[in-house]
Parts: sequence; structure tokens; C-alpha cells
Amino acid sequence: MSKMKISRKFVLIALVVVLALAAAVGWWLKGGQTVAVVKARVGTLDELVRGPGRVQARVPVTLSARVTAVVVAIEADIGDRVRKDQVLVRLDDRDLMARVASATASLARARADLALAESNQRRDREVFEKGYISAVAMDTTAMLRQAKVAEVAAVVQELKLAEAQASYANLRAPMAGIVVARLAEPGDTAAPGAPILRLVDPATLQTVARIDETEAGRVQPGMPAVIRLRTGGEVAGKVARIGLEADAAAREFEVEIAFDEPPARFAIDQEAKVAIRVGTVRGLLIPASAVIRQDGQPGVLVARDGRARFQPVETGFSSNGMVMVIKGLSASDAIVRAAQTIKPGARVRAEKG
Repeated sequence: MSKMKISRKFVLIALVVVLALAAAVGWWLKGGQTVAVVKARVGTLDELVRGPGRVQARVPVTLSARVTAVVVAIEADIGDRVRKDQVLVRLDDRDLMARVASATASLARARADLALAESNQRRDREVFEKGYISAVAMDTTAMLRQAKVAEVAAVVQELKLAEAQASYANLRAPMAGIVVARLAEPGDTAAPGAPILRLVDPATLQTVARIDETEAGRVQPGMPAVIRLRTGGEVAGKVARIGLEADAAAREFEVEIAFDEPPARFAIDQEAKVAIRVGTVRGLLIPASAVIRQDGQPGVLVARDGRARFQPVETGFSSNGMVMVIKGLSASDAIVRAAQTIKPGARVRAEKG
């Protein structure tokens, strides 16, 4: 490489260094990074009691077979809305209908036998009145008729039982609701009591929250609440019931939060977070984004003398993106709004946001 090329290379490097230094000096003279700052303000904050919870239904229904039979068809799937008395599951009813046919035939024979016994009794009564047969013979005919009456009654009950069992082949929705679980498929053998579908009434959906026993005493029925579902979104609700038994291990009470309106999408037992508004409190408020921690101590970055200086604070309640400051801050302090983006001690230029 020629001396001229080497010389040009060094000149270019030197120029880049000079420009970088000039930019740094300019940045320094201008006061460092420009940041949005805010000042604490006095305001009112919702006082919240929080706890984890799960979405449940007060009226869950399990649809199961009452007879042993093969599942022929399932007419509803998970997420389907069904109406009361709608047929949801069809079982193989051939054996059941055969029993109905057999009982029907038996009833026809029993009724025919009864008709014959009644005819014989009428005939014997006529001849008895004329003195052609004895009273014993007449009583025998009457007893035969009574036996046939009892036989007909027994077969009628047998037929009713067969028809009732045949009706069990069609499983109907006991209420209007939504299918939340499908636990069998066509071809499966359904046994009595084995679940096939589960339904819930959306109007009975609720979140059962676990509230620490130190906070549970502040919760009362009717208090408004916000349920944040794990799947996203928030739903309003109200405290419906407060459990009277505490979990001995976790030291928590169960609190039932009824939805004001059922969520559009839900899953039974899905996780949720509950915030119950138990009152309001007034004090000095700052954005939650302004709070950071340094060595475990909460604090804010105060823009002072051209630097972001860490200021320890004691915080209280928080809600709606705001935090209450109990100690360590005055209303005149200009604090960095997005403190997480700034390193404590960095040079900054305050710009009110």
C-alpha cells in the first residue's frame, strides 16, 4: 500500500473520530437524553383487594346415560348453544324397542285373557241366577277374572317401564346452555352415570377468587370488581358470595364474583385475576411507569441538575396505571415518566410530557 493511501486512511479515521467527539460534546452541552417528565398530583385512587381466581359456573350439568347402550350420535359439540329439551345424544335403542314390542304384545294377550274372563263371569252369573251352577263355581270365575285384571295391571307397568327406558335412548338438554365438554364419541358404550356432555348456564358464570384472610374482612357482597381473564380482556362483575371457611394451609377465603355480563369467550376453570373495589383513598399520585427498583428499594428518577437521580419512595395502593406515593416525594419534583428506559445517574434533558 502506498504512503499516500495510508495517509488518506488515517485522515478519514481522524475525521470520523472528530465528528463523533463533536456530536458527544454537542449532546453533553445540550443536557443529555431528552426525557418526558411529570409531576406528582393529588388525586383519588380506587382501593383494591386483589386475588387469583378461576372461572366456574354455579349450575354445571353433566349429561349421562341411564341405561347401558352404544352411542349412535352426538348432536352437539363444545361451544354449541343448546335449548332446553333439545336432543343432544342418541343411543342404540334396538334392544330397548324390542322390550317395548314384547311388553306391548304381552299386554294385548293379557287384555284378551281378561276379556274372556269377564265374558265367562257374565255367563256364569246368568246360569248361577237360574240355579244351574253353585256359588263356589261362581266365586271361582270371579277370582279368575280378578287374576286377569292383576295380570293386565302388571303388564301395563312393564310396558311403561320399557317405554321409559326406550326414552332414555335420547338424551335431552335439561336446560338452555352451552356445551363445555364432550366426553364420548359415537361407537362408545355408554354406562349408567358415565358423563357424555357437560353444559353450563352462561347466566350462572362466575369467578371464584382466593382472597387472603387479612383482606377478606374488607370485602362485602355487592362490591364492584374487575375480572381480568387469562385469555385477555377485562369483564365487570360484583361480589356475590363470601365463603365462611378459610383454607387452613393457604389462609385464604373463597369469594364468588358474578359477571355483570357473561364473557363472549370463556373456559371453565380458566385462570383469572380479580380486583375488588373496597373503597377509595386520596393522596399523591404518579404513573406506575415512573416507579423502578434499585437494590430492592422502590423509587423514581428525579430530573435534577441535568441528571436522572434515583429517589427512594414508599408506595401504597395502585390501580388504573397510577401509584400512590406515601413518602419520599413532593409535588414539585419532576420525575421521569418512563423510568425503565433511563439508567440512574444518566444525563437527561427534561421535557414535560
